[in-house]
Amino acid sequence: MSVEKGCGQAGNEGQPGWDEADRLAALLRYGILDTPPEPEFDDITRVAALVCRAPMAVVNLVADTRQFFKSEVGLGVRQMPLDVSICARAILEPDILVVPDLAEDQRFNCNPLVTGTPNLRFYAGARLDTPEGLPLGTVCVLDYRPRPEGLTAEQREVLRALARQTMAHLELKRTIEARDLLARELSHRIKNVFSVVNGLASASARDSEARAFAAAFRQRIGALARAHDYVLPGSVSARNAGESTLKGMLEVLLRPYDADGTRVRITGDDLPLGQSAATTLALILHEHATNAIKYGALSTPEGRVHVDCRADGASFEITWEERGGPATSGPPAETGFGTMMVSSGIDSLGGTMTPEWAASGLRVTLSMPLRSLAG
Repeated sequence: MSVEKGCGQAGNEGQPGWDEADRLAALLRYGILDTPPEPEFDDITRVAALVCRAPMAVVNLVADTRQFFKSEVGLGVRQMPLDVSICARAILEPDILVVPDLAEDQRFNCNPLVTGTPNLRFYAGARLDTPEGLPLGTVCVLDYRPRPEGLTAEQREVLRALARQTMAHLELKRTIEARDLLARELSHRIKNVFSVVNGLASASARDSEARAFAAAFRQRIGALARAHDYVLPGSVSARNAGESTLKGMLEVLLRPYDADGTRVRITGDDLPLGQSAATTLALILHEHATNAIKYGALSTPEGRVHVDCRADGASFEITWEERGGPATSGPPAETGFGTMMVSSGIDSLGGTMTPEWAASGLRVTLSMPLRSLAG
């Protein structure tokens, strides 16, 4: 990045404590350039404009040849060339850059945005710093009038806080995108395994008895693949009109464990599920089904599972009850990743999980606010 000095060649800043190539690489990793406006960032510019009583506010990202405005109030454009950027100089400052009168500051008095339309006079910007200390841009406010008094102490602190909040949004977006990318890649690989196993089952069927077995086996593999789709974040392939409810999801998830349709019973109330809630519940119930196959009722031919769903005012309960399996004497001595995942999932729904380790079999009650299932 090359930033020209002002007309008077004022400003003898030293070299920044970071490498420009590293800074640009970090900016690209966030994948934020040229993305559409988003409410989270628009809220930040609105608050900045209100608190600083400024007609213009911007969430600005400084790229190699341009500055991109993720959000703006009062400016009316989404990007500008870097050679007229005031923010490009602001990222060289360790703290907020406040310029009371751009026309009187030799660093900016020849900038076309100052000498011509829109005749900017005041600027204040706080840096957007990555956790590694690389500046990506600023949250800034601008005015058409000079402000000899600059910003108040409270306005400075709000601008700093808004810059931190902007980076928190960027970090969250990057984390979610990385998680979803990994989930899609894992899904692709797992579905390839399903396809290979399905193909092997078909190729291995030599006589009528084997063909019948292979057909039933392929149905189970297909059901597992659909259940996998349901628990994948962002997936809609398994959620048609008949499966976008709680009981529809349970049918998809538990079908692989109930080949003859007699071992798993689903009763009670049904309700629509939001995608986030569906993913969380699917992971929780899939873990219970897996444990039932390994250690519980579904590990024996006589075992049965009953899943009952009941709405009770503002709450909703799902009861998982196992019968006919090995006797249970209490909770396992050690808890693994699956147990932690289930606990984290029910916490994210604002609910509770109550296990009962009876001799006749495990009974687990999941209770959660009804509103959390719409998310």
